[in-house]
Amino acid sequence: MRRALRIAALGLAAAILPGMAAGSPARPKPQRILSMNQCTDLLVLQLASKARIAGVTYLAKDGAQALFPGAADGIPINYGTPEDIIKFRPDLILTGDFSLAVTRRLAKEVGAPVVEVKSTRTFDDVRRNLRQVGAAVGEAARAEGLIRQMDARLAGLAAHPPSRPVRVVAWDGGATVPGTETFANRIITAAGAVNIAAQPGPIYTSFDVERLLEAQPDALLFGGGGKPLLQAEEARHRVIRRVFAGRFLGYPEVAFNCGLPQSAKAAVDLRRQLDALPRREGAGR
Repeated sequence: MRRALRIAALGLAAAILPGMAAGSPARPKPQRILSMNQCTDLLVLQLASKARIAGVTYLAKDGAQALFPGAADGIPINYGTPEDIIKFRPDLILTGDFSLAVTRRLAKEVGAPVVEVKSTRTFDDVRRNLRQVGAAVGEAARAEGLIRQMDARLAGLAAHPPSRPVRVVAWDGGATVPGTETFANRIITAAGAVNIAAQPGPIYTSFDVERLLEAQPDALLFGGGGKPLLQAEEARHRVIRRVFAGRFLGYPEVAFNCGLPQSAKAAVDLRRQLDALPRREGAGR
């Protein structure tokens, strides 16, 4: 009798527990998502519908314009201030690494969970952040789809490496050169290039005109469409312009600074530019 009751109980549990797991009230998808960081802007714009996004930062439109034009159009903007929490009354807040204590306090007052998305240094970090934000906004499947697209691009690059790494300098007139452990440098490496000016670590360092001319890289990389910054007098130096004519390559800065699925596409696009570089006299290319 006891054995029969035990078997019946186990059978009942087997029947009920899966139903409880599948049919238990799932947490409803947030309907007023507030992003307070440009990088989280660009993630949530790909994961949630506009109707569910209460606000993105004032930087979102420029970032979206470079990667997927129109995605941020019509969405209210915020300036990343605690006051914006009161104004937008969100049910989910997405921020970067460090949210202010007052932000967390106000979020608690309006009943909105805060999801802090860490900065990116590797493509593994991109996968982590996509899954984190995808889960938070209730779009885990969409996040996995974006990860698959990104991984396919990276796999394509890895399967067809250049005959030799192309020597480049990611340079804006000597002001900032990404270090070896920056995400920008991971993209450069994925594209099949080596940033010869990169110093060890995650910091950005300088690289002046004299060192640049001595190093003789195959190309110079610039954000903002490949045009040297107007304030970077060294980048507009006539010798630099003459020596590197036709070798100024552009990249979308936001894809190099934020960990996004489009960062893999930026690597693919950079590879195409590297492959199209004119042959240098005396070089093995």
